[in-house]
Amino acid sequence: MDWLQFVSAIVSAVAWPAAVVTVVCLLKDPILGLIPKIRSFKYGELHVDLTEALQSLQDELPAAPSEPETPPESQPPSLSVPLQIASVSPRAGMIAAWLEVESALNVVIKREGLDVSTDELPRAKMDRLRDAGLLNPPTYRAVLRTYKLRNEAVHMLDREIPYDDAVAMADVCSRLVESISTYKKAQSDHIAG
Repeated sequence: MDWLQFVSAIVSAVAWPAAVVTVVCLLKDPILGLIPKIRSFKYGELHVDLTEALQSLQDELPAAPSEPETPPESQPPSLSVPLQIASVSPRAGMIAAWLEVESALNVVIKREGLDVSTDELPRAKMDRLRDAGLLNPPTYRAVLRTYKLRNEAVHMLDREIPYDDAVAMADVCSRLVESISTYKKAQSDHIAG
């Protein structure tokens, strides 16, 4: 084997890997641009689908109470704070919606005089309210799932959150706030009746 055959063998061995590396380098930016638009991700046992989880929660929770109709000229339609925030940043809107749920948990804790610090993690608050009979099992499970979605929104920074998901989260959270706030009252009304 002379030096020309040697060089030819090296070039043919390196050509395909070099071509693959070149294509990857050229397409890196478009591929990275597509990653945040992924709404679901599956790798082995891990499966994350934010939109599906929010839709499931919306279907499980009771419908939000209807508001009395007012003439359109007397009161302009107003968006909730989480929706106002979501119009600028859907991720921040989801977090703001969760904060309303956490605030409702704190209100019930304070109202019932439970020995739980409002600085404790939300999971501890939920467990105490459930143990005290102040969260019914379906609401407890929904709050846990919503808390998980909130954590995904906070920690999955490489993924873009669509506005529709923030709207769904705000809807779920407003229903949870209603359920958390009225559960004891509804339960005691039922017992008295």
